[in-house]
Amino acid sequence: MKPLNKFLLSALTFILGVCRLNAQNNQVDADPKSIFSASVNYVSKLNYFGRVDSLKSSGMLTSIGYQHKSGLYAQSNFIFIQNAAQPLNYTGASLEGGYKFPQSKHFSGNLFFTDFLYKDNSVLVQSALHYQTGINLVVNNNIANINTGADLKFSNDKTDLGISFGVDHIFLIKTANKKIVWAINPSAYTYWGTQNFSYSYLQKTSFLGIPTGSVPASASYTRFNLLSYEFSAPVVLVAGKLNASFIPSFVVPENLIANERGMQLFYCTIGIGIRL
Repeated sequence: MKPLNKFLLSALTFILGVCRLNAQNNQVDADPKSIFSASVNYVSKLNYFGRVDSLKSSGMLTSIGYQHKSGLYAQSNFIFIQNAAQPLNYTGASLEGGYKFPQSKHFSGNLFFTDFLYKDNSVLVQSALHYQTGINLVVNNNIANINTGADLKFSNDKTDLGISFGVDHIFLIKTANKKIVWAINPSAYTYWGTQNFSYSYLQKTSFLGIPTGSVPASASYTRFNLLSYEFSAPVVLVAGKLNASFIPSFVVPENLIANERGMQLFYCTIGIGIRL
């Protein structure tokens, strides 16, 4: 199983929260506009569904994006990490392009394709990943928003499937002049995906039907498993064209395989951004 970039997922959660907030409680903008956005996000503990590197790195993500009023968009992300072995250091980037479906009162979503450009010596757990493509769909209602997603992840020799399912509910708090808006978005998600296994065994040998002994052999197979549960409560502030966010998260990894390092983990993402 080759991981998707969980680091970027926190930033995308932040952006999605801002977009929903700007929609003013699911009221649809009849005159969509092209939008330029930029943000800087700090992640206290980088992880892929609870999987971490041996240095337990933290990191910073800077993002620049443009969404055309037609729904087509492009976004670039630059990733910096720091840990006990090194100061803040550039480790890679991603380039994403896609299409956001026209937003209605009860439905939103997007199609995307992402190219990952990691340095050869990157310690990120997800650095084996080269490309990812998928779809996200959100069904909005007054009780809870239903979030689903599916993706394919490509590495040198494997293609993996990922599925996500989650629920959230946005609470809006508006100031008297309505120029500053707060949003709190309690969320719960499960993530599923394929995992590639290999195992060794002794294969019996024979000569003219007569057993002669055994030799070591190996084989591999793929299993679709629950990867993690994750709970978060993003807090987003929008003041005109500026926005800020604080996202506390708790992740519980499941079905760790050989050589994977994972744990129940509390981490937070802090971000500031602008939308023009």
